[in-house]
Amino acid sequence: MTLMKQSWEAPLKFSYHHGPQSAGTERIAALIDGEAYFAAVRASMLRARRRIIIAAWDLHSRIELKRGGPDDGHPRELGAVLIHQLEREPELEVFILLWDYAPIYALEREPLFFGHDPWEGHPRLHFYKDSAHPLVASQHQKLVAIDGRIAYCGGFDLGQWRWDSSAHPAEDPRRCDPGGDPYPPFHDVQLLVDGEAADALEQLLRERWQHAGAGPQLERACAAGPARNDPWPSGVEPLLCDHEVTIACTFPAYGERPEVRDVERLYRAQIAGAQRFLYLENQYLTARTLVADLCRALRRRDGPEIVLLLPQQTGSWLQQRTMDVIRARRLASLRRADRWGRFKVYCPAVPGLTEGSPMVHAKLLIADDAVLRVGSANLSNRSMGLDSECDLILEAKDSAARTHITTIRHRLLSLWLGLAPAELARLEQGIQADTETETEAAQPAGLIATIETARARQDDPAAAYLAELDGAVDPDWHRQLPDERLVDPDRPLDPSLVTALLADDPQATPVRRRLTVALGILGLFLVLAGLWRWTPLGGWLDPQALTDAAHQLSGTLWGPPLATVGFVVASLVAVPVTLLILAVALLFDPLTGILVALTGSTLSAAAGRWLGARLGRGLLERLAGSTVSRMAHRLGQRGLLTILTVRIVPVAPFAVLNLVSGVLPLRWRDYLLGTVIGMLPGILALTLFAEGLIAVLGRADPRALALLLVGLLALGGLIWVGRRLLGIARED
Repeated sequence: MTLMKQSWEAPLKFSYHHGPQSAGTERIAALIDGEAYFAAVRASMLRARRRIIIAAWDLHSRIELKRGGPDDGHPRELGAVLIHQLEREPELEVFILLWDYAPIYALEREPLFFGHDPWEGHPRLHFYKDSAHPLVASQHQKLVAIDGRIAYCGGFDLGQWRWDSSAHPAEDPRRCDPGGDPYPPFHDVQLLVDGEAADALEQLLRERWQHAGAGPQLERACAAGPARNDPWPSGVEPLLCDHEVTIACTFPAYGERPEVRDVERLYRAQIAGAQRFLYLENQYLTARTLVADLCRALRRRDGPEIVLLLPQQTGSWLQQRTMDVIRARRLASLRRADRWGRFKVYCPAVPGLTEGSPMVHAKLLIADDAVLRVGSANLSNRSMGLDSECDLILEAKDSAARTHITTIRHRLLSLWLGLAPAELARLEQGIQADTETETEAAQPAGLIATIETARARQDDPAAAYLAELDGAVDPDWHRQLPDERLVDPDRPLDPSLVTALLADDPQATPVRRRLTVALGILGLFLVLAGLWRWTPLGGWLDPQALTDAAHQLSGTLWGPPLATVGFVVASLVAVPVTLLILAVALLFDPLTGILVALTGSTLSAAAGRWLGARLGRGLLERLAGSTVSRMAHRLGQRGLLTILTVRIVPVAPFAVLNLVSGVLPLRWRDYLLGTVIGMLPGILALTLFAEGLIAVLGRADPRALALLLVGLLALGGLIWVGRRLLGIARED
């Protein structure tokens, strides 16, 4: 099979403007699962002399790169390893380019604002958060380049919840996050290259650093050229030597940077060119163009077998109600197209696992044992044109190279089939030999027959295994799913599309304007705080008296219930819920205020819905006009996800939404769950703001001002949260 390639003259300079780039590599190795990758990248970092460059979607300074085994005298945690090596090597500089992630991921990431910042621990460690991308996009590349000599590329972030051994047991005391909490098995793949390919990946990182506006430090560090030492980790055997790899990227159009869709283009070429089989591992399956190509391949009488390895669930509850729903639709299309019985989809399973399911995070394709592809791109629409991605593609140029790719495929499948790679190879050869004597009318045996035979022979009740993935989801989730263009877009999203699809009202006030007004009101509170603090107006509001009153009320048993009742009553008479939350946050201590505000909001929502049901649709339409019909239509179609979203980014007043919900066929469970989850971010942000406001009124020290500013930033971040709930499901 032939890939589109382009010749490049030395000196090699990467440019994502000119299509996929072919580059030579003296060595290329495949690292399967976190135990292998994290140990290898740590060993390379400990050999670095001039520069370490990291680009990541996620990162954690306390992730243990080496777990178990003898002590080699060097640190094991990522941040400590980098600082340790900086102290050892006076010419070394470290550059970290982390996606400036959306607030919806804040609780899953290492805090960077309060207390000790792990990435400000050394003057030669340069840390920058990259936000140079369109609305709802992300920087999804996972790259590490060292000394201009080697580079890692694949699906692995140096983040928590990524490490695992290839045994993937149900319980492993080493498989825990930096807080000591265990997590389910995790599978991923990373490639390691050197030579021209490593230089090309470093060039890509330099362009990313410059485009992000991170400063000239990296260019100055790279001007010295590659180091003389070899940071290739000892013990990592190359898969191939003296071979070419192709680098394919996705970049959305942004600023002066043009759109790049080479990831999609080469995926489509590889699917169309496959003759015997396609084996794919991925977290998602939602990309419209790629699934359409797979369907065409299945309809061909002489088309390839297609085997997919996907996780049983793609991630959190939000991903299950969005990306899993789209995946169910794509799987249904593929099964309808499978007229010749050449399609199978599996998920890994681990006996004894009491919580969660094994995660398949690899982004891998093997076609006819002639093409090996590993990178960061999911089989999702956003990876085709919205998120930044980088894949490495190895195309075998002789039978020896194809044999090495076959070996990788056997290693990957053996993880879940209870066989050593060599045993799986013998099994496959035996099946192929048997089918040579069969008539042409018989279904040819190949990859699927090998997997099914191995599954039938597997008899270890404690070993990981492959289960067939049905992929079905709750039928209600299909009805509740927002427009797929919002959940999984393949191009930058026009903000007006969100409003149009939610409200379907050309005269409706844009969400951005509503949020701007809300933030303007909060800004007014900040100005008033300054006036109270530094002008005679401060006599109108005694901070100490306010604090004493709050402590007195919150310290009584009847204070919180009374405030909750008042909250509900005020909400029913249309007092803005934002002001009610702020009042509660100012009145009580933070924990009590959060509980009162959340309880009051939920009870207000329930009471408003009950009242709306009693009033009926006719009376509501007479009171509010045609807006009720349009809102009812949209809310009724979307269900839980829209309730959740409009609580964060309201398209109508809180009280009106509650009344309208009373005439909709919504399940109470979805309505209340969407309200609780949707209101919580705003309540937390307003509570933080209120704490800062009280502190500023009492004293104008930098810490109090910082607390107030963080509260305002958190409130502004809710704009992103609302959009992410519709535009992003968790990758990595």
